[in-house]
Amino acid sequence: MHAAKCPHCHVRLGQFMYADACPHCHKELHDNTQPLTVSAKRDPLKTRAWPITAFFRMVAVIES
Repeated sequence: MHAAKCPHCHVRLGQFMYADACPHCHKELHDNTQPLTVSAKRDPLKTRAWPITAFFRMVAVIES
């Protein structure tokens, strides 16, 4: 959530409400910054290792 005032120096942000740092005290606004690391998503088209595939096939045969 974007704050209307800086939590450090309590200056009204005004046009800088969406800034990553306060224009007055230059401290980072943690509510406005997003994490720089992006979590890796699993590729659905990537083939799995054969032991994993064999295990799940065996489980499917046992359950049926």
